[in-house]
Amino acid sequence: MGNTARTTLVTRIQTVVFVLLLLTTAGMLAWLSEHYRISADWTAAGRNTLTEPSRTLVQRLDSPIEITAYVREDPLLRRSILQLVERYQRYKPDIRLRFVNPDHVPDEVRARNISTDGEMVVRYRQREEHAKIASEEALTTALERLARADTRWVTYVSGHGERDLVGTASYDLGKLGEQLQRQGFKLHELTLAEAGEVPAQAAVLVVSPGRENLPAEEVAAVLRYLEQGGNLLWLAEPGPARGMEPVADVLGVAFEAGVVVDPTTQVLGIAHPAFVPITAYPSHPVTENLHLVTVFPRAAGIAWVQPQGWRTRGILSTGLRAWSETGDLKSALQFDDDADVSGPLDIGIAMQRTLAANDERADDTSPGMDEVGPLTRPWPREQRIIVIGDGDFLSNAYLGRGSNLTLALNIFNWLANDETLIDIPVRSAPDQDFELSRTSAALIRIGAMFGLPALLLATGFFIWHRRRRL
Repeated sequence: MGNTARTTLVTRIQTVVFVLLLLTTAGMLAWLSEHYRISADWTAAGRNTLTEPSRTLVQRLDSPIEITAYVREDPLLRRSILQLVERYQRYKPDIRLRFVNPDHVPDEVRARNISTDGEMVVRYRQREEHAKIASEEALTTALERLARADTRWVTYVSGHGERDLVGTASYDLGKLGEQLQRQGFKLHELTLAEAGEVPAQAAVLVVSPGRENLPAEEVAAVLRYLEQGGNLLWLAEPGPARGMEPVADVLGVAFEAGVVVDPTTQVLGIAHPAFVPITAYPSHPVTENLHLVTVFPRAAGIAWVQPQGWRTRGILSTGLRAWSETGDLKSALQFDDDADVSGPLDIGIAMQRTLAANDERADDTSPGMDEVGPLTRPWPREQRIIVIGDGDFLSNAYLGRGSNLTLALNIFNWLANDETLIDIPVRSAPDQDFELSRTSAALIRIGAMFGLPALLLATGFFIWHRRRRL
């Protein structure tokens, strides 16, 4: 009897000690999990770890990074974004992520030009870039653009009444300039009469018509810039080329007389036929992610021939029922076979060519180098030009219409050779298939149906028999 009581006491003490040790261990593990984080990627190809280019880039960014993911209440999508960002946080802990339901902040969504569910806005040193999809390629590309923002100069010609990228008037481009700076571009006003040449740091030169014709010596500077491989955005208007005729001749473009009109605009709720909507887009990096209509007030049609060595194509074209109206827009519009030009008309074209190895601009790698380790690239070897027969669509008055802002940012990213994703190597498991023979499958089924229950019964019987003996 005494032995039985003593055994029971020892058993209870052992149970209490075991529970205390278990609780202490669980508490210590909980505390360690809050203060220390250890992760390991056991996949064969390291699919859950950042690639070497991404790691090197992240470790060189010396300021905090804020990522805002605009996601609806979708647990799977939010989890995939969280897991992606956690890969970066292992190498840069000061990356902060927050989720925002776009349905709750419509004004913020419009202000930041959010177009897809799951789109991320990456903020670094007061600048912003967008990652459209939750992938390492997209996020690392956004970070790279932010890291080398100072190398992306947007130089715009001024001095003759041209549109101002920091101006506040309705015809100016100040709102676009703000967006470009948030995207990491550096704005540079250029007075060619004083500078004489376009600076070598210019990633993109913007030319818009002013109130006066561009003087011949300044046009010559633009031509020299193009000969050296510079990228150009020419925002033309209906009417004369304002001194830019030599540039038009070199590029093989001519502007149709009159103003493009489209009588079908009323279907889209546009009252004036000179506000031309574009609803269909070709497959091109500038237009590939445009989902809404773009609107072009008072545009000029462009006729073009492809100069030798260039690849030219239309990227913004009107519908079949549009035409270039040479008459008075205030009177009733009617197509004139003798004076007007029928549609479809190109109002925007893109040109590109590969620079020769002996081109001065192609050999100059100093202005456009990106000092972020393995992502370092020389100045682009491809020259790009966009000519659009309208500048109003980028103005403060119309930038917010439809997809105008998205188109504008696409144009500048393409011209600055920043439209492509960083090449992140695809990593996959060497063998993702698990195949069983019929015999093995039958043994597993028999084991699950009879073996496991028998094992549980035997274990229970053993424990019962042992306790009975005690």
